[in-house]
Amino acid sequence: MWVGTALLSAMLLGLYDVAKKRSLAGNAVVVVLLLNTLFSTLLFAPVILDAELGLGLFEGTALASVRGDVGDHALVALKAAITLSSWLCGYYAIKHLPLTIVGPVNATRPVVVLVGALLLFGEKLNAWQWGGVLLTIVSLYLLSRAGSRESINFRSNRHVWALFAAMLLGAVSGLYDKFLIANCSLHPLFVQSWFGLYQLIMMAIIALVVWMPRR
Repeated sequence: MWVGTALLSAMLLGLYDVAKKRSLAGNAVVVVLLLNTLFSTLLFAPVILDAELGLGLFEGTALASVRGDVGDHALVALKAAITLSSWLCGYYAIKHLPLTIVGPVNATRPVVVLVGALLLFGEKLNAWQWGGVLLTIVSLYLLSRAGSRESINFRSNRHVWALFAAMLLGAVSGLYDKFLIANCSLHPLFVQSWFGLYQLIMMAIIALVVWMPRR
C-alpha cells in the first residue's frame, strides 16, 4: 500500500514540475506565482473567515481552525517569507533550466531536511538514512558532470544557484514547520491558511514595486 502511495506521490510531483514549466513558458515568473498564491488563498479563505468570525461551520471537521495572537501571525508571516523566497528562486530556475536538472536537485530536499532535523532537533538517522545522504551527495556530483554536457556549469550558472537556493530554503521551510507545530504549538490549519494569505500580500507588493515598473 505505502509503496503504491509513494509512487503516486512521485508521479504527481513530476507532473507538478511539468505544469510549472509549461505555465512559465512565455509568462513572467512574478505573474505565475502571484496567481498561484491567489488561488491558494481563495481555497483557504473560508477556513480563515470561519475561525475569525467564530461561525463554527467547520467545527468537528478537518477544516476547523483557530484564531491566533500577534506573535502567532508574526511567526507565520516569517514562514511565508521563507517559502516565497524558495518559490521565487525555484520558479526562475525551472523557467531557464531543463527539468532533467531541476527534478533531481529538488529530490535532494528531504535529505537536507533529515540533516537539519539531526542538527536542530536532535533526531537520529539510521544506517539506511545515512546511506541515502551519501547516495544523494554522489548523485549531485554525477548530475553536475551530466549537466556540463548540456553546457550547464553548476559553478557559474546563476539559475543553478537559484535552484540550489530554492532547495535549501525549501528545506528550511520544512524544518520551520516542525518548529511551529511542535515547539510553538500552532494549529496546523492556522499556519496553512494564514501562510497563503501572507504570501499573497507579499507577492502583490513584489508585483507592484518590482515587476510593474519594468513592464
